[in-house]
Amino acid sequence: MKQGSTMNRQRGAALLVALMILLIVSVIGISAMRSSSFSAKVAMGTQLDAMAFEAAETAIGQTLDKLLAADAASADDVTQLMNGDVLAWCIKNDGSIIKKPCDAADVMDSRGMVKSEARSTSTGFRRVSGNQLSQAGGGSTTFVDFELTVQGNGELPSYALLNRHIQHAVKRGMFFSGDTKEQALGP
Repeated sequence: MKQGSTMNRQRGAALLVALMILLIVSVIGISAMRSSSFSAKVAMGTQLDAMAFEAAETAIGQTLDKLLAADAASADDVTQLMNGDVLAWCIKNDGSIIKKPCDAADVMDSRGMVKSEARSTSTGFRRVSGNQLSQAGGGSTTFVDFELTVQGNGELPSYALLNRHIQHAVKRGMFFSGDTKEQALGP
């Protein structure tokens, strides 16, 4: 009889040890789940921020390509900027760029998550020294460096995430002294 009661006590101890091990394994599992959930949130935040960053940089790059091109459309855009206009450009998902602010439906990715927009202004121009040309009729033409500022906006509206970048660019062109609006930045 003594031997049977000792076995019962040993079985109880084994059950207690098994429950303690199960409790420790459960705590470790819950901790691992929380850690992986936190890591997934950090990774998603990093990915979304990178998407907004790239959208803003794409808007700036494509807008500068348009403004710094040596064609008539570029000259018209620079003239508008020099007259104080702010030009808005929207990057579409097919890679095209349209000269207007982005609407709600204007997205740049196939999932419809990312908006990419740029706004351009001019901060004036600076004369290039030693490059003045005379004209008949009393006017003169001077080569100047037009300074342009482009702000790129990358937005993920569904996540309330907006990323803005600003770049300055210079485009060399001619200024006619007969022009009415002169925004000189200095010599």
